[in-house]
Order: sequence, then structure tokens, then C-alpha cells
Amino acid sequence: MAELVHFEYAPPRSWEQFEELCADLFEIMWSDPNLVRHGRAGQVQDGVDIIAARGEDYPVGLQCKKKSKWPEKEIKLSEITSEIEKAEKFIPPLKEFYILTTASADAKLQKDIRKLNVSRKQNGNFLVQVLFWGDIVRKIALYPMVAKKHFSVGANSNEFSPLLSTWYTSDGKVELADEEWSIAVRELYEDYHDWPTGHVIVRQRETDELIKKINEMAVEPIQKDIRIKRLKLRKKLRRMKERERYLQEVLHNVCTNGKLNFYIFDLNEDEDDAPVILRTIIENRFSLADISSRPNKIKIFPPTTELLIGRCSQFSMALSYLPVNISDSEYMDILKTESSFSQQYYGNEICQVVSELPSFIRRKYVIPSLISWLHRIIHEEKITLKELETAGYLDIDSWKYQY
Repeated sequence: MAELVHFEYAPPRSWEQFEELCADLFEIMWSDPNLVRHGRAGQVQDGVDIIAARGEDYPVGLQCKKKSKWPEKEIKLSEITSEIEKAEKFIPPLKEFYILTTASADAKLQKDIRKLNVSRKQNGNFLVQVLFWGDIVRKIALYPMVAKKHFSVGANSNEFSPLLSTWYTSDGKVELADEEWSIAVRELYEDYHDWPTGHVIVRQRETDELIKKINEMAVEPIQKDIRIKRLKLRKKLRRMKERERYLQEVLHNVCTNGKLNFYIFDLNEDEDDAPVILRTIIENRFSLADISSRPNKIKIFPPTTELLIGRCSQFSMALSYLPVNISDSEYMDILKTESSFSQQYYGNEICQVVSELPSFIRRKYVIPSLISWLHRIIHEEKITLKELETAGYLDIDSWKYQY
């Protein structure tokens, strides 16, 4: 990974990605599996974003310097001293404090920090280190696992998958509010056009909490009952991470497959379908949705099942219909749409295809269910996305519906 230092890499696209990069780097660099990100945006953090141990020194605080203008080009001594004042309130007292910044190296500032540390050492206070973007890239180059996750090395190489975005959920719900979420979804779509080998991480806050709990139980000697409890938690963690990896694949396919991104991002761009569809896919995957409040079902049928005959067994779910639960009011909306269709469209009869469904039902229920169903076929029946596309299954608006 030494070639990484020969390229001038731009900083991550958001401060959250920068914080995740720093957490990954220092966890592996200091061999600290218990490293944790401290709090979240909007919470009082006493100047500390990441808590770690460097050998026997604990706690060591890391501040991933973020500003309203991102990424920052320079950092001033006054900002450093302000962060130090916050960090001095951290409990328990820090042993060391690192400020990590996307700014370029500044010789004068480095000299000021050295002078500052002389007086801090004399007074028994923690020492301060400032790592600039060039320093961070140089360290990342020594750890291929971190480099592979966050950077794409080589203009024609598909080996590396840069991290494009990290989205968090709490209690099965996406944390970003509607307007910010809409922007983030659109940014991701454009990012995939620039970096098609990239990936997005959807992370449950509960995953981080579970990792912390498991690490706290890893003390020597481990008693038998603790080992059993820890195994149960590890099993739960494995399943949570599997759901996260599944969504990573779904989002990659949605953003990079021409048919899927046309129907989700481009077809009804003014209606802002994509944020609703992606939020629903994510939240359905992470939460046990109570569909009892949606007692009615519509059946969605693939447009050209005959094209998959011979590729799968006669009992394959790819040859069956997909049930989608909707509420009484939404069922009535469908009936109203059908009754007024002929008048609205100059006497033409309704064909009962997905494109003719009310837009809210289409993007809130039908398309998210279809996307998840298609990926279930890919995983369980080993039919590729390309084969499904060839068979016409990605022509979402051509699917028929019945009730």
C-alpha cells in the first residue's frame, strides 16, 4: 500500500466519514479493539470524538477537527487551545490528546504546539499532538485494511472500494431528518457515478453499543457463564452485521444498475421518490414492522416469468407473485385511481401495472418490497442481477398488480 503516499488524496466527503476513517486507523494502529466513538452529533463531548488506549495509556482522546466549512484548509492556534480547554473537562482525565485535521501541515503551528507542550509537561498536564491530513494519509498507507476501505488506489483498479457515505439508524429508524436525508441520498447517487466501485455503510447505533458490551466482557480470566453470555451477544452481533452488509449490497445495486436507478432516481425526480424508497428499504430491514395495521394485500406479478423458466425450478419464488400489505385507506386510494383512470386518460382502460398505482403506494410499499424481493432471489436462488435484468424483472413499472 506504499503507493498511497504518491497520490494526492482529497479528504473524505463529510466529517462523519473523516471520524470513521480516524477511528479505523487508530484502532488498528494502536491494537485497541476497545476504541469507541464518543457520543454523537449534538451531544456534549468535552472536545473528544474518539476514546482509545495507546498501550497502557488510557484514556487517550482524539478530536476529529470539524468546522462549518468542510474540509478545512487551515487550523489556527486559537482553535487548538479552545479544543484543549474542552478536553481538560473530560472525565476521567486524559493521558494524551490528539487533534486530527484535514488541513495541510503548518510549520509555525507545529512549533507553537511544541512550545505549548513544554509548559504543559511542566505543569503535569496531558500532551497535545496535531496530525495534519498528510500525516494521516502517510499512516493509513501502512495499514492496507484501512486503505482498502476508505480509498481507491489505481485509476483502473476495482480492487479498492472507497467509502462514500455512512448512514446511522437508531431503533430501526434512519437518523437523518427529511431534508438532510434527501440531500444525502442524491449525493450518494452522484458519488456512485464518480466512484462506481465505492460503497456506503448503514450502521445501527445498537451495533456499536453491542460491540462495546462484548469488549467489556473480554477480561481475563473469563468465567464459563460470562463466555456463554458473550457467545450469545456475538451471535446477535453477527446477525446485525449481516443485515448491514446486505443493505450495503442493495444500495450499491440500486445506485449502479441502470434499470434500477432509472426507476428510483430519475423517472419521477420531481416527486423525490428515492429518499422515500431507500428509507423504507433500510428501516424495513432493521425493524420488525407490524403489518397487522395494513390488513389488505395486493399481489405483484413479474412481467415476463417465462424468460426465467429453465433457469430456476417450477417452485421458485421468482416465478410466483409478491404480496404487499397496505392499509384500508390505501386500498381505497387504489380503487379511486382505477375508477377515474379512464376519464383522466382520455378513455384509455387501466392495465393494472405498477406505474398506474398511486405514487405514495408505489414508492412507500411496492418498490421497496420489490427491491428486497429481488435481492432475496439473488441470495437464496443464486440468480444474478444481470439474469433478472435480462428476464425483464427490473422493469419495475411493468409489473402487474391484483388485489
